[in-house]
Amino acid sequence: MAAVGKADLPDITRYPWQRRKDYLMLVAAVAASDDELHPDELALLRRWMDQFNLPPKSREVVLAIANRQPLKRDAIVRRLRQTDLTYSLMLDLMGMAMADGVLMDKEIAMLRGVAEVLELDPIHFNIMIEFIHSAHQAAQLSSPEPLYEHNIESAFQLMCEQKVRLFKHTLLCVSNAAFDRQLKQRWMKYLDGHANGG
Repeated sequence: MAAVGKADLPDITRYPWQRRKDYLMLVAAVAASDDELHPDELALLRRWMDQFNLPPKSREVVLAIANRQPLKRDAIVRRLRQTDLTYSLMLDLMGMAMADGVLMDKEIAMLRGVAEVLELDPIHFNIMIEFIHSAHQAAQLSSPEPLYEHNIESAFQLMCEQKVRLFKHTLLCVSNAAFDRQLKQRWMKYLDGHANGG
C-alpha cells in the first residue's frame, strides 16, 4: 500500500475559524492542565495553530490559555458537540496530553470532564485513551506487543464504527513521526478492508 499522503486526509481549515479557535482553546487548556507547559506541548500547539490557519488574535487567545488564562470550558465543549468533530477533538486532546510522553492525573481528569460534556460513551473514552497510551509505548518497541496491538485494533474498530474523521494535522502517535505514519497507513488499510466488506 502506498504511503498515506496529506491529500488522503481532509483539512480542518474547511471548518469556520470560530470552531477551529474553540478546538485549539481546549487543546491549549489540556497543555496547561498539568504543572507546567512542556516545550513539546508548546511546539505541538504552535504547529497546530499554523495548520489550523488561525487569525493572529485567535492565536493570542490560544497561547494565553496555554499559559493558564481561565476559559469557560464547558460552553466551548457544548459548541463543538454540535459538530462532527467530537471524536477527532478527543484524539487531539489526548495527543496533546501525551505530547510530553506522560499522561498526568490532572490531564486525565480534564479529558474525562470534556468527554462527559461531549456525551462521549465512557467505554469509548477508555478505548481511545488506551489507544493513545499503547501507540506511544508500541512506538518504542522493535516488535509488536499483543496488548498494544489489541488496543490499537480496538480503537480502529471504534473509529470506523463512529465514522471518525482524521485530518491532515491529526497525530495518532505524537512521540514518533515514523510510527505515526505507520499507524495512518494501517488505519487507511483498515478502512479499505471494511469498505470492501472485510
